[in-house]
Amino acid sequence: MSQIEIAEIIEQIKQEIQIDANGQGKASVRAAARLANVNDAGLLRSLKTAADISRSKLAERLIYKGFEGADIKSWSESGIPDVAVATILHYYGYEAGKRCTAQAKLACEAFESIGVRAWIQDLLGWTKPATQPQEQPSTPALPPVEQRLHTLVLAMKTLAELTGGRLNPYMEQQFKDYAGNLLAEHNRKLLTATEERWLGVVNFAESELGKKVPLKGSHYRGHLGTWVRTFYPQLGDRQETRLVNGVQQPIYVYACHDPVVAAGLTKAIEEFFAHPSPGAALRQAGAFASKKAVVTA
Repeated sequence: MSQIEIAEIIEQIKQEIQIDANGQGKASVRAAARLANVNDAGLLRSLKTAADISRSKLAERLIYKGFEGADIKSWSESGIPDVAVATILHYYGYEAGKRCTAQAKLACEAFESIGVRAWIQDLLGWTKPATQPQEQPSTPALPPVEQRLHTLVLAMKTLAELTGGRLNPYMEQQFKDYAGNLLAEHNRKLLTATEERWLGVVNFAESELGKKVPLKGSHYRGHLGTWVRTFYPQLGDRQETRLVNGVQQPIYVYACHDPVVAAGLTKAIEEFFAHPSPGAALRQAGAFASKKAVVTA
C-alpha cells in the first residue's frame, strides 16, 4: 500500500472527521478503523472494554495515555479524539501482534511528522481564530480641582453639623490649608502649563502612601522631614511658601512627578516608620547640630 492509497482513504472518510473551535479534531470509530485497516466492529468492541475489569490491550494502552475508561466507552457516539486516533494507529501498526496491519503502520508514519491534530486541521481547512486584544485598564485620575474643593466644602459643612459647629481647631485648619494649597497648585499648573507635582514629604506620605504622620511622638512630622533631608539629600532642596497651620511658611518640596524622586521618598518614608527610634538615628547622624528655620511639612 502506498501513500497515494492512504490519501484516497482519507478523502473517503473526510466526512466522518470534525474539528471544534479550539482546533481539536475527532474521528468516528469507522474512520479510525478505515485508517488502521481493521474491522470497525472489532475496534468498537475493544474500546467498550475500557470500563470493564477485563480490558483489551488497546483499551489499556489508551488508559495508559491518560484517557478515562468511561470516556473511551462513549467514543462510539462522541467521536475519537485526534490524540487517541494516533495511539490507535500506533497500536495497530506496531503493538497488536498478529492483528498489526501494514496500512496502520504506513498511516502512523505519515502522521508522525506533523501529528494527527495538525493533519486534521489542514484537512478541514481550520485556522486559529484571531484573539481579541485585551482592554488595558484605565488609569484612575483625580477629579478636577473644582470638584474636589466642592466635595471638601460639603464635607466641612457635614462635619460642622455633626459636631454642632464645634470643629476641632486643628482639623479645621488642616482643611483650610489643604484647600489653599490645592488652589495654589492648580494655579501654578495653569500658569506653567506643566504636569509637575511638588509636594512636602508629609503631604506625600499622607496623600500618596496613606500614612498618618502624627504631630508628636517618636515618628512625628518634624522628624520625618529631617530624616529625608539628612539621609536622602539627593532628592532635592527646593523650598516653597505654603500654608502650614494657617501661616505662610517656607517648606521643602520634592518633585513627585519624577519617578526616581517619588521612589526615593517612598523608600525614605518606609525606613522612617520602620525605625524604632528615628530621633536617636538623627541625633547620631548630627542632624540637630544646627537647626534650620524651615518647616518640614
